[in-house]
Amino acid sequence: MAKEDHGPHLGFTGFFVVITIGLLLMLINVGLSLGFTLKIPFTNANLTFVGCLGEKDKAIDSLPAYLHGRLGSNKDFMNHSMTTTIWKIEGCEMGIIGNQPGAPVIGIHIGIK
Repeated sequence: MAKEDHGPHLGFTGFFVVITIGLLLMLINVGLSLGFTLKIPFTNANLTFVGCLGEKDKAIDSLPAYLHGRLGSNKDFMNHSMTTTIWKIEGCEMGIIGNQPGAPVIGIHIGIK
């Protein structure tokens, strides 16, 4: 029987990424985030995808300033937020469409705290 393709997703792999890489980052007391943003033409909205990993507080603080307070919030047209927390380790991913004051027109974000 042929395997059906159900689209891109990490599934249970995200747990192992958080427990391995996140544990290493937590041990050196670091949070890391990576993402990009793109202004939606003819609107005030941006499309942003970003993920963070590491020591719980530092991972969230490593997110771009224009996203602070938006993890799991209802301030946007669309906010897809997922987190995995294991002890002092945090992993998150966010996909947002909405008005994000301070966001660049086109930007790549790499944050380390």
